[in-house]
Amino acid sequence: MWYTKSMPLAVFFEYLLWQYGDGIQEYMRAWKNIHWFLWCLFSVPLLLHTFFSPFRRTSEGYGRTFDPSVIAQTFLINLVTRLVGIIVRAVFLVIALLFETAVAAVGILLFFFFITAPAAVPGLLLTGIIFLFIALI
Repeated sequence: MWYTKSMPLAVFFEYLLWQYGDGIQEYMRAWKNIHWFLWCLFSVPLLLHTFFSPFRRTSEGYGRTFDPSVIAQTFLINLVTRLVGIIVRAVFLVIALLFETAVAAVGILLFFFFITAPAAVPGLLLTGIIFLFIALI
């Protein structure tokens, strides 16, 4: 392909077509992948499914004999391990929620910059030239 005088204009319009067409779709796909990664990293479905399970599956068996003190002791140990499991899982769910919120906020901010970039580049170039001439005066 040979270079012609209209090539820079054609490249600019192709860029704009990509920016506001396929570029937005690619940005959304990447953003969705980041959310999916965080969702899987923190194992949110598993944490919710096993929310009331004992911590690290630590629990005591009640045995075959009827002894009220052993039953009460086993019940308290199992209750404590479940409470520890709930607390640990709740902390991880809160951390996952914080990360998801931060990624969403940063993603919205970057999407705004992504959309306004074609207008910002010429505007910033013009502003730089104006400031350059003001500094020379």
